[in-house]
Order: sequence, then structure tokens, then C-alpha cells
Amino acid sequence: MNRRRRGSRWGLILICCTLAVPTIAQVMGIYGADMSLEALRPALLVGALLGLAHILLRPILRLLFAPIGCLTLGLFGLVIDVGLLYAAASLVEGFVVPGFLYALLTALTINAICAVAAGRR
Repeated sequence: MNRRRRGSRWGLILICCTLAVPTIAQVMGIYGADMSLEALRPALLVGALLGLAHILLRPILRLLFAPIGCLTLGLFGLVIDVGLLYAAASLVEGFVVPGFLYALLTALTINAICAVAAGRR
């Protein structure tokens, strides 16, 4: 049972990340009125890569930087999330993170949705 819950939680994290990147881009008006799949494809790909990074790399990075996380009362986790977003965006041609505010809002949105939907801390 525990293994099944963990698998579904990872799926929720992947879905949350995949959908959060284009959603925040649309909310901030980055794509304008162009809602075509072709325009959103790079953002969806970055979201999927970000979801995989959240599942595979984020726990390792949080463990490595736990002392800094304790000193900053957990806010360093947002720095890790923003860094993962920039890393995922650098791998996809045609997608540029427009600014730090976009990266921060995306990280906050992903963390909030995952905390509610997937029970992630």
C-alpha cells in the first residue's frame, strides 16, 4: 500500500510541475493571447523536466544543503527549486525564463500545489 501511495504521489508531482510552468507563464502574460499547443510545447517540456528533477534531484539536493536550510528556516528550498527551473529551462531550446519573479512564482505554485495534492513537505 505504501509503495502505491508513493507512486501516485510522484505522478502528482510530475503533473503539478508539468502544468505549473505554462500556467504561470500564461498568468504573467508571457505568451500573450497565443494559447496554441505549438507555443506551449517548450513550457510543457520544461515542466516535465522540472517534474523529473523534483522527483530525482530535489531530495538529494535538500539533503546536501540541509544545514543551510536550517539556517534559513527552510527558505533555501525555494532557491533549490528556482535553480532546478533554470536548469530545466537551459535544456530546452525555445524556452527562456523571463525573470526571477517568474521562477519564484513557479516554484511557489509548484510547492503549494504539491503540498496540498501530494502531501509533500
